[in-house]
Amino acid sequence: MKQLLIPLRKGVALFLAIYFLCLALPIKSERIAPLDKDKLRLQLALMSDLHTEGNNIGRFKINTQSVKHLDAVKDTADALVLLGDNTMNGYGGEALFFYGLMETVNPIRPYYPIIGNHDVGNGDASKGSFEEQRERQLDYLNTFVDRSLTELYYSKTLHDYTLIFLAPDSLECHERNYSDAQLDFLEAQLDAAAERGKPVFVFTHYPASHVEQGYARYRALVTKYPNTFVVVGHMHYYVRFDTIRGGDYRTPEIWVPCLSMMEDDGSPNDKSGLGFLMEAYDETVVFRGINFYTGELTDVEQTYRLQTQTPAEPDDDDIPIAIGY
Repeated sequence: MKQLLIPLRKGVALFLAIYFLCLALPIKSERIAPLDKDKLRLQLALMSDLHTEGNNIGRFKINTQSVKHLDAVKDTADALVLLGDNTMNGYGGEALFFYGLMETVNPIRPYYPIIGNHDVGNGDASKGSFEEQRERQLDYLNTFVDRSLTELYYSKTLHDYTLIFLAPDSLECHERNYSDAQLDFLEAQLDAAAERGKPVFVFTHYPASHVEQGYARYRALVTKYPNTFVVVGHMHYYVRFDTIRGGDYRTPEIWVPCLSMMEDDGSPNDKSGLGFLMEAYDETVVFRGINFYTGELTDVEQTYRLQTQTPAEPDDDDIPIAIGY
């Protein structure tokens, strides 16, 4: 029965996306080159917190223009990663609008969404139990991303780099949990990736400091090996280059701001469309700030040198860098 619903969901999503296509038609993007195209090993476009909401036209406009401006990096980006809260309320209609935008306006393939607290009801049990919300989101992931998924968490390999995508294990309002099963999955993925000798990228919605159940084990796992990078969303209005401790290595934690920030009247502002380009090279990993709404780079840039796991600048002063927007 579920397999029969896949073409129906795709058809509805594509029909709803006509609205996005109309919004995106006049937008043109100037190409943004990598720092060093010849030495680039992996480039990811990073967006978070689109909060697709059925009655919020302002967000539709900001998200559509920002996604259209992915044209600026489509020639070099290996994938787009969406760091959760893709929808505001977790409703099926919102998910169809979100995936319609990804399928029609987004020029980058593959794209990998992860699930945030708003995608599973944001703690509101009246929208369904966690299991019901989980099944709904899993159905959409299997329709548009990968038909083989059995859990909301999953992993992919691109150019021999391991990408790990984590997900909520509860309604996620007051219980920001990782189950033992998901942490077992994370441990197995990290152990296997360590044998490749490449940097590993863990994508999850919440910063480590917001995790409750499973926190100690999660922190120990992501700091077990060198050259692990954790990339998160959820915090909305500012960028932070933080550090997770708890094991043998210091692990960078990069906070990606909310893409759909706007004024109270729904109009865009200087916080709208913010995200990152992540570029992996043989000796460094660089996070470059980008305003996807305008299609221009920002002045935010952070370089991590591999092995040492410390930022290139400033030198190891042990103080997280936070940039307010």
